[in-house]
Amino acid sequence: MKLKLNFLSYFSLFLKKFNPNSNIFKIIKVFFISILLSNPIYLSFFENLFFETISPFLAIWGLILLLKSKNSKEYFWIGFFVGIFWFWWIGLSSIYFDLSYLIPIIILGIGFFYGILFRICHLFKYDFLRLCAIFCLSFIHPLGFDWFNWGILSVYGFFRADTLGIICIFLIAYFIYEKYISRYYKIAIILILFFIGLQYEEKKSSNLNFDYKLINTDISQDQKFLQENAEKNSNNQIKEIIKAIDEKKELVILPETAFAFNLKNTPYEEMLKNLSYKITIITGAFNIEKNKIYNSTYIFKAGNVYIFNKHFLVPFGEEIPFLKDIINKYLLPNIEEFSKGPLQSQYKLNDQIITNAICYEVTKEQIYKNSSIIIAISNNAWFNYSTEYKLQQLLMRYYSNKYNVSIYHAVNGKENAVIKPKKPLNQKWYIFYKKIIAKIYKP
Repeated sequence: MKLKLNFLSYFSLFLKKFNPNSNIFKIIKVFFISILLSNPIYLSFFENLFFETISPFLAIWGLILLLKSKNSKEYFWIGFFVGIFWFWWIGLSSIYFDLSYLIPIIILGIGFFYGILFRICHLFKYDFLRLCAIFCLSFIHPLGFDWFNWGILSVYGFFRADTLGIICIFLIAYFIYEKYISRYYKIAIILILFFIGLQYEEKKSSNLNFDYKLINTDISQDQKFLQENAEKNSNNQIKEIIKAIDEKKELVILPETAFAFNLKNTPYEEMLKNLSYKITIITGAFNIEKNKIYNSTYIFKAGNVYIFNKHFLVPFGEEIPFLKDIINKYLLPNIEEFSKGPLQSQYKLNDQIITNAICYEVTKEQIYKNSSIIIAISNNAWFNYSTEYKLQQLLMRYYSNKYNVSIYHAVNGKENAVIKPKKPLNQKWYIFYKKIIAKIYKP
């Protein structure tokens, strides 16, 4: 009897801790909502038909729970955790500047920034206006950093991966939450929004008219720019190019800074020019012109070399956007800033207009508007073992679908990809169903 009473006391204590008004429950609640609003980033590690299907519905659930959170503090903490779930990896780059102690400060700073933005959204009196404000957070780009984009919620699932698709996701969440509309009107509105936002057909995009090869390298960031490794790494790139020639490829694409030095007027430039009679070579390297340093793409074709300089630079990695003297003196004394190239670099291969993009640039919406094919090169070793490359790919997929663009992406780190507009999910389910039926009735 005593044992039974003890068990009941422990059970009542457990229920008390998980009382809807308890702090523990509130923490779990905001954490859970933040996970739902970040789900595409983490489900992208486990891509399959089931996760693709449920991903936007999990986001809708998260938006509904967000609207039910009437407390401004809850909005703050939801924004805090959303910011961290999306961008916790940003601080990892500080390791390579001997500033590892800044990692927790950067993570907390990101969390507080988005927490404040979400809390500002709560200031709107009406739920619909709050949701509109949350939607508009995609248009706030601190220091030009525009990776907070709700468009990634539409990359998976039945919805169109474009502005209309994401608007329908937000409106469906609102009308499910709305309490003052009768059940039947609500169901009708939700169904109408679903079919408006549904992707009915696959968008067509151009294909690269080359037998090409994407080279993926895995050189850690702490080793990549060491002078003693330059020759070894460069020789490995030459071997990869020769291997592509042996495979009868017409085009080989190497990652950003595959040659981690100023390539002009070096033996490697001459070597690449000679190899380019057999294969067109696209690679990344530094470029120094008139005492300015550029992060550049080099294209070697038929003995000629063409250089395209990066325009969109990463804040505090490739450029210092403000307080340069203080930051150079106390935090980044050895950093050399890059200069900016033209806004959009394009070139012609096999009568196709190709847009050049270097890492950060491939997530910029501007370059997609006048493009049909993008060849992108990246160095993701800055953020190895993080979610950075998955978020980068989600943004690429979103813009690819929105503007009917094909992307060919060569990476140091993780991971190479060829990205094209997505197929309608109902087609995938139909193919899956046919395979199941074929297995069942296989003679």
